[in-house]
Amino acid sequence: MKAKTWSVVSLMVAGLLMAGCSTQPKSGKYSGVPEADQLHPDARFPHSLVYIKEGANFAQYSRLIIEPIQIYRGADASWHKGKVTEKMKEDLAQFAQTEFARVLGTKYPIVAQPSPSVLRVKVTLADVELTTPALAVVSHFSPGGMGMNLLGTGAGMQGSFMGSVTMSVELRDAATDTVLAAGLTKQTPMAVDVTKTFGNLSAARAGVTETATKLLGALDRAHAASASGPGPQ
Repeated sequence: MKAKTWSVVSLMVAGLLMAGCSTQPKSGKYSGVPEADQLHPDARFPHSLVYIKEGANFAQYSRLIIEPIQIYRGADASWHKGKVTEKMKEDLAQFAQTEFARVLGTKYPIVAQPSPSVLRVKVTLADVELTTPALAVVSHFSPGGMGMNLLGTGAGMQGSFMGSVTMSVELRDAATDTVLAAGLTKQTPMAVDVTKTFGNLSAARAGVTETATKLLGALDRAHAASASGPGPQ
């Protein structure tokens, strides 16, 4: 009986996994985020929509101002069909504030005053999908679920019943307030990462860290590219 029950659960989970979705945000959604009308897919930035000002020279920026994390209030955000409470949003925004400062601060000093060498970073928490812990755990340990999550990892897809976070990032020259770059990204842990299946916000928090880490990498690449020629690579 137990084997039969487990088989039924496995088939149910596998069927649901077939509807797994890509982690790239949809064009035209979150219309109120910075530079929304100029965002577009870019192969250099997977799972993201981006805008980069032509000729932007990132080599001159060595320090950062991180503005208070904003919470998106547009009607085109789902917030897991209204299940994400204001408390959850505020807690995640506070976590993001600390995490962006921690990650970016490993290479770029965080300062409070603008100057020609300072880049202003504006981050907006645009949307959140909650993890469903019980179903996420089952789907990761059932035979069908493990296989589908492994395939999902290879395809860059979201894990079954795992949450995600969608964030907007805008970079401005702190002295002139000129927009240099903007992006909208949806991040979720690797589909096989069982450690991010515990807790409704576990995957979203991991996505915040991933967003900050990828921004750090993008800044490093753009900084290096600008030092050798115009425009980030």
